Amino acid sequence: MTALTTAIKVLLVEDNETLRDELVGYLCHEGFAALGLGDGLELNEQLKREQPDVLMLDLNLQFEDGISIARRIRVSFPDVRIVMLTGRGRGADRTEGYEAGADVYLTKPTRPAEISAVIRNLHRRARSDVGDDLRWSLDSANFMLRSSRGGAIRLTVGEVTLLYALAVAGRHVDHPELMALFHQGDSDERAGKNRLMVLISRLRLKLRAEASCELDIRVLRGRGYQLTFPLACQGPGPVQLIQSSNPLDD
Repeated sequence: MTALTTAIKVLLVEDNETLRDELVGYLCHEGFAALGLGDGLELNEQLKREQPDVLMLDLNLQFEDGISIARRIRVSFPDVRIVMLTGRGRGADRTEGYEAGADVYLTKPTRPAEISAVIRNLHRRARSDVGDDLRWSLDSANFMLRSSRGGAIRLTVGEVTLLYALAVAGRHVDHPELMALFHQGDSDERAGKNRLMVLISRLRLKLRAEASCELDIRVLRGRGYQLTFPLACQGPGPVQLIQSSNPLDD
């Protein structure tokens, strides 16, 4: 995978490798910074590096379908435009797609020129329609958790990294996933896990102290951790934040 540039950044999640490669090639030729991914897991990894301007989703994907992906992306990245590109063309499918957060629903086959026009049109439209229930955003560039009502909580690198990972996943995240994100694979596993648990405990206490019971990280016994509130992500992903530091020690 190559890094995305300053052009309109497009991520295409499509499990048909031939179609994915052809469409990515066309979009790159048209001047977009396009990158193809095979499933939601690959998407999560890319989102830790950089946010796209436009996300294109197939619906029938391995591990997690496009509807589920759209729902969590619409919460965690409200400024990202979502295009569904799928062979499912029933009215009920379209309705479900739009209810999940799609800006445009296209059915296969769609001419590449039309897809290109859709992307450019979406990019011109400024999004300000963040849901009323979305009151908190993670400003990773400034290490702040901000409320739409004016509240702000200062965070450490480790806390930003943890919240970003939980927000992107849209579900519980287990210890191995978090340890991998914090690059603790080569260190003492037990010590690293203990430091992670201390980080999580410290962050939970901070959230409760600053925002009462409004914010919390749910502990799921034997499964991991999950946010109890919707969180929008703004700024660089944790891969860029971790580069030269150990966020478990900050």
